[in-house]
Amino acid sequence: MIQRRDISENILSGSATLKDVLVALNRGIQGVVFVVDDSGAMTGLFTDGDARRALLGGGNLSDFAAQHMNRKFTVGKASDSRQENLKLLNERVRHLPLVDEAGRPVDMITWAEMWRLPVMEPSLAGNELKYVTDCLGSGWISSQGPYVRRFEEAFATFHSVPHALTVSNGTVALHLALVALGIGPGDEVIVPDLTFAASANVVIHCGATPVLADVTPDTWTLDPADVARKITRRTKAVMPVHLYGHPCDMDPILALAKKHNLFVVEDNAEALGAEYRGAKTGTMGDVGCFSFFANKVITTGEGGMVICKDAALFQKMQVLRDHGMEKSRRYWHLVPGFNYRLTSMQAAIGLAQMERLEHFLSRRDEIVARYDAALSKVPGIVLPPRAPWARNIHWLYSILVDPALAGIDRDALAVRLGELGIETRGFFFPLHIMPPYASTDAFPVTTDVSSRGLSLPTANDIRFEDVDRVCAAIADIVRTALTLKNHAAA
Repeated sequence: MIQRRDISENILSGSATLKDVLVALNRGIQGVVFVVDDSGAMTGLFTDGDARRALLGGGNLSDFAAQHMNRKFTVGKASDSRQENLKLLNERVRHLPLVDEAGRPVDMITWAEMWRLPVMEPSLAGNELKYVTDCLGSGWISSQGPYVRRFEEAFATFHSVPHALTVSNGTVALHLALVALGIGPGDEVIVPDLTFAASANVVIHCGATPVLADVTPDTWTLDPADVARKITRRTKAVMPVHLYGHPCDMDPILALAKKHNLFVVEDNAEALGAEYRGAKTGTMGDVGCFSFFANKVITTGEGGMVICKDAALFQKMQVLRDHGMEKSRRYWHLVPGFNYRLTSMQAAIGLAQMERLEHFLSRRDEIVARYDAALSKVPGIVLPPRAPWARNIHWLYSILVDPALAGIDRDALAVRLGELGIETRGFFFPLHIMPPYASTDAFPVTTDVSSRGLSLPTANDIRFEDVDRVCAAIADIVRTALTLKNHAAA
């Protein structure tokens, strides 16, 4: 038996005012208010649109809610099966109150429960099944299978580099790169304060110290000026992270690395296909590291890749990845290495994904253009960064919310979108505020961007009508918030 939800906060009496309705809607209660009479029977309802239309039609905040409520509503019966009630939901009826025999609302079903739009989901409509089936039929399912080599070759060709090496995930790609470069105890590696924790974790796993640097407000990526301030005699490497698909400003970072004899390890987990001044991200440093987790541009479920141009470094990473075993002398271990290998089954999926990568990237350009066109008109919504020298592939279409202009903050907007079945994701927390990486340095840009950033659904195959749905929901929520704010100030 499905447990009834508590809808007490959704219910207002007929003596409630229009202001009471707006306050209830603004705090987030699945986007609907039910108005009841003295007996508790339902007499009307309000959505955001209903409340806003009431005000725009000349209503006052002090008016009784009953004067403006929607009296043409659909209800389900609490005694009916869930399946029967679900049939009543459609594009027009998005909130279905369930009433008892006396007409009193006792539960609710929402459109969001039927259809939830995820932030990201994989697209597996190519040769994935064909290649995996072939892999299974051949019996070569471990890391020794031919699909591993084919995937590596396709990846190297796409990036115009001589060497690509599959690994089991993006985190170990970073760790393998640092170990191969000799990063160890006593060393420091500069990483951005705004990044997924894996960037700093792998430094710690090497016995080294992650040194945090702020990001720039125009790219949300590593600030070269702050990198320069953080370099010490112990600094051995810098890790630019191409965050949310936007490249770092690499020229000044590479210049600093050359000046101070530092390694550059590019964390390209979120930016496959992005470009900096025409060069693909991941190809400019000593090693480029990639992730193929299920939410990335291409996926192998779990998986990763390292790429480089130096043959000796590549061979060292090969040995370290395969238990430290000498390539020409089986079971002869040169160093205590790791088992960081990718299976042939995963590589088969990866190869099929690579065949569709250009399609994924061009499709993302269309998705982004649609988001841009709609959200550029919404007050308080700051569009993703796009430096003139960058190709941002928008791993996730990520915005900033200015509460002063939008009338609502990031967290409240996320809650409201969630109630409409739209999944979002707040930005990463600044590393410096979390226990393993705590720092007393100031990181003003990271602190600001992290608190206001929100990523929207950006799957490779997201439908245009779903993008429109997201944009319309954001515009509607902001309009309602501003209406309440403006009337409160009047």
